[in-house]
Amino acid sequence: MRPGLMRTVSALGGVSLVLVALAAVLPPVAAGTMLFAPNPDGGHALGAFFVSRILPALRFTVLQAVLSAILAVLVGLPGAFLAARRDFPGRRILLSLSGVPLCVPPVVIALSFVLFYGRSGVLNSVLMAIFALDAPPVTFLYSLAGVVLAHGLYNFPVVLRTVSRAWERLPADREEAALLLGAGPFRVFRTITMPALAGPLVSSALLVFLYCFFSFVIVLMFGTIGGTTLEVELYQAARNVTNLRGAALIAVVETLCAIGFVLLHAFTRRYFSHTRGMNVLRSRKPLCGIREIGPGTGYLVLLAVFFIGPLCMIVVRSLTVTSGGQYTGATGFALSGWASLFTLPSFYSALAATFAVGCATAFLATAAALAFALYEEKRGSESTFMRTLPLLPLAVSSVVLGFGWTMLVPEGSVAVLVVAQAAVSWPFAWTQIRASLDRIPKEIPQAALLLSPRASDVSFRVLVPLARRGILSGAGFAFAISAGDASLPLILSLPEFENLALLLFRLSGSYRFTEASACAVLLALITGVVFFLQDSEKERSS
Repeated sequence: MRPGLMRTVSALGGVSLVLVALAAVLPPVAAGTMLFAPNPDGGHALGAFFVSRILPALRFTVLQAVLSAILAVLVGLPGAFLAARRDFPGRRILLSLSGVPLCVPPVVIALSFVLFYGRSGVLNSVLMAIFALDAPPVTFLYSLAGVVLAHGLYNFPVVLRTVSRAWERLPADREEAALLLGAGPFRVFRTITMPALAGPLVSSALLVFLYCFFSFVIVLMFGTIGGTTLEVELYQAARNVTNLRGAALIAVVETLCAIGFVLLHAFTRRYFSHTRGMNVLRSRKPLCGIREIGPGTGYLVLLAVFFIGPLCMIVVRSLTVTSGGQYTGATGFALSGWASLFTLPSFYSALAATFAVGCATAFLATAAALAFALYEEKRGSESTFMRTLPLLPLAVSSVVLGFGWTMLVPEGSVAVLVVAQAAVSWPFAWTQIRASLDRIPKEIPQAALLLSPRASDVSFRVLVPLARRGILSGAGFAFAISAGDASLPLILSLPEFENLALLLFRLSGSYRFTEASACAVLLALITGVVFFLQDSEKERSS
């Protein structure tokens, strides 16, 4: 690469980084300044609003996030053991579930749970047929339990993948020594294995907590009775022009709480960083004996029924047609749902918008992430501050970003959407790029620096080619996040704009479940293919 071109690319990367950083900082600041705006028509007293609306929403948000994280750990830990220490048919499928939280949009998960666990869902239909019941026995979906179940099952693959990667690298000598000294398997697990896994376990649980803390679409679609999250409360307050100060207070409270959780997550990763030096994979044994085969098979069956089952129901429902009434008519299989989706006036524009905005977001987020990662390499610093800084945008939710942008640019635009989505997704792109750069031996860039006339040669001719899989992976994550995002387009209320995620949300809201299921399958295929392509690349490179 010529020096002039390298300078141009560096400048573009720097501009992208500044743009994305401003896109993450300015909207929360703009939202916060609304606290000092005049009160039209008397407005709301902020103190009373905080006590009556924000505190209950904060309690509910934290409660459902804590319970969801606990459920994700309880479901993910057995799967992590099976994936790390045992060989069995379907192990790769179990590991591939780790892509669900990132490549399957929340609106798709919400629809799948409605089709499976809803009052007219498959689970109730089966139970009513088996036990000859007149009323559906499963009615918890539109409650705290339903939100926790959806969040816990949606995010348990985060725990599974993170913990299994550490578990399969744990040295065997301490466990074997304890067994030789007479300790039982459970005592070895409690006193040796669990303390060694504390870092990945706590880190993944905090990450799940943060995802659930910012939950929006799932709670909005389920319409939880008796509680609401800060995200939904902010969305409802922001739609009321007489209560913008209340919306600003919600945004400030939520962001400050989230910053604390992000810093705690970063501290946890740094505190337990000694576990990263374990790079030797332990050999896996096949499941053997009734004590392993029975529980292992039971776990996989339950996972297939209650987690994979709802996802499969979307495919089935997209191919299902009911004649003579939605609940009383005859049911058969047909492609009429897909045909109806393809003939919607807004479908092709939504499909084009999904790809256009997704590609633009991926380019901007990846350019910013790569620029920051290369700057870190140039400084040669691994300080906690530099490793925490890219994670801080995770403390700003999509709803807060959208609310802030409506204050800054009231009329909205697609460019604002791209910049806002890049601010949301660039930490994920940076994580992938940073991981690739960390795998490069330090001797390689040091030797290249001695042989190169310019420091930029090391970045563009050595580091970028060696980290290309991480760069492509980061771009894939950013695209998937953008394509599956219904929150920002919904909040920004862009005129004449609709992507597939927003189209799916509106179809579900109008109870057009067949077309919604077809749209969900298409959206999951688009985002899922991107994830699995980059995941297979990483498997081959490792």
